[in-house]
Amino acid sequence: MNFLRKNGFLALQILLSAFLLHRVFGDATLRREAVAVLSQVNPLWAIGGLASALLCELLCAVRWLIMLRIFNIPIGFGRVCAFSFAGLFYSLFLPGAGGGDFFRIIYVIRLHPGQKRRAVVSVIADRLCGLVALAIFLSVVFLFRDAFPVGSPARMILGVSLLVLSVSVALVFLWWMTTLPFMQKRARFIPARVRESMVLLGKNFWEILRHPGGVFAGVAVSCAALLAHVATYFFSALAFGVFTSFWGMFLIMPVVDAFILLPVTFFGVGLRETLFQNLLGSMYGVAPAAAALAALGGFGFQAVIGLLGGLLIPFTTPSVSTKAPERRAE
Repeated sequence: MNFLRKNGFLALQILLSAFLLHRVFGDATLRREAVAVLSQVNPLWAIGGLASALLCELLCAVRWLIMLRIFNIPIGFGRVCAFSFAGLFYSLFLPGAGGGDFFRIIYVIRLHPGQKRRAVVSVIADRLCGLVALAIFLSVVFLFRDAFPVGSPARMILGVSLLVLSVSVALVFLWWMTTLPFMQKRARFIPARVRESMVLLGKNFWEILRHPGGVFAGVAVSCAALLAHVATYFFSALAFGVFTSFWGMFLIMPVVDAFILLPVTFFGVGLRETLFQNLLGSMYGVAPAAAALAALGGFGFQAVIGLLGGLLIPFTTPSVSTKAPERRAE
């Protein structure tokens, strides 16, 4: 019972993923079509998908490096990559991307014990840059909403994605409001210790305003990473014989990514395949089996890079010579 209380939500996510996958591949005809598609996979496009997935994660590491520089945490690019890819590995076995973020923070704190709050806000800022890039891309998609047929499942999915992203941005705005001193004075219902931590965290976070160039660079790198993410699924589609254009994949991926901000399935598995079937089917007439395999393939490329990230875990342990100076300083 104690296990269920701690992991009940994760269990529900896995069950919903399993249910949606059963819905996707439950039809015998669709399974036969999927087997036929799998037998004709183009390995060259699959290699391209792996390369773009790797590029996406490298760009995410660059983005975090920029945030670490903004908050004056001196870590080299090699170690930032090790932390990022090791965190990606852990996130495959923990619910949501937050698990990987937790380990990234822990690694920074182990290296710089006196930088706990800055380590936390560097990861928060890193994630917010990604959210801004997604908002930019989804705004562009909305400008071309005529590509989503009126009355089709694709148009409905676009509307839900916009709603989900709007709620996410609103929640971030509410958190931002809590970091403002005049709001904290009115938030007497928050326990004093929590309120004090919020004040200190807010002070650290708003150092980002002193570095507009760094913020712009972080968002620009996020946009580049999101393009590499789109390319990953574009190559996956080509590998499974879905010959859509890069622009066609660009139109659907921000919609899918915004929709998957809803933490209702395990890493979006099942939900992503269902969305691909509806979007690619409604907009481009892609067969359900091919659409589902394109989605699974793109996630598979990301998962392979995450598993390879486990090889970098030994490089996340700080050496004695690295840790000693900061301990003496404290």
